[in-house]
Amino acid sequence: MTNIKKNNCGRPAGRIKTAKIEISIEPTVKDEFMTLLRKEGKTASVEIGLWIREYIKNNKLGEVE
Repeated sequence: MTNIKKNNCGRPAGRIKTAKIEISIEPTVKDEFMTLLRKEGKTASVEIGLWIREYIKNNKLGEVE
């Protein structure tokens, strides 16, 4: 049996955080967003990263569908 440590940071295995994106939004919007994420057991960094990857996948320049 292998001893696998559960990674609780939410980052997919093999992905190393090397860059940051900073956004500006109203404090009330941020608070509501963070509250909803906490209720779902999610983190903003992981969710936004997933959204960015999906956006890139759906909007690659120069690709014909």
